[in-house]
Amino acid sequence: MEVHFIRSGARRYSMRIERAGLPTLVMDPAPGFDADVPHDMVHFVVEAVLGLKGGVFGQIAAGGTAGSFHVEAASGKADAREQRRTVRKQVAKGKKLIEGQGREGELSELAAFLLDIGWRSANRPDGAERRAALGEAARVRRTLSDGEQAAIDAARPAVFAAFDALAAQWRALRVGEALVLEWPTLRRISDAASRTRSP
Repeated sequence: MEVHFIRSGARRYSMRIERAGLPTLVMDPAPGFDADVPHDMVHFVVEAVLGLKGGVFGQIAAGGTAGSFHVEAASGKADAREQRRTVRKQVAKGKKLIEGQGREGELSELAAFLLDIGWRSANRPDGAERRAALGEAARVRRTLSDGEQAAIDAARPAVFAAFDALAAQWRALRVGEALVLEWPTLRRISDAASRTRSP
């Protein structure tokens, strides 16, 4: 599965997900633009490193939509009835995957929050904002089991290294360019990284 993180504006991004044998998904605009690592890129990295199959990208790879992506509009002479049928099937599959995600869906959110705060706090000056973020992270951490805490702690070096590398690549993009990553390997697909069509 190829995930295109597209810099679609000065402070805006969109996404395009290409899956073998499944409809292409899009989200435009995508939520949580960030100059370093956008919200969905945080999820991508955290879920890949932790091996979460019930998170956003695991659900999408399994054929769902994670409740927020849409089937790309058909181009050319595509039959409108077939397009509606494809969309209905994707929504139904996505709903089923969301209902069956169990703890992994919630863990994806919690781990993404904790690792994002941890990475960003290292670069923030010691002030009220940093202390508030770390306080909230400590509160969230207490909601995790010992095993979940250990898994997140073990993933931290790999996640932070990926954030560092991706932040540098993301900041270097111009509007209209994309950073294309392969799920779940985190491998950058270099030939598609310069220009991609907008969703």
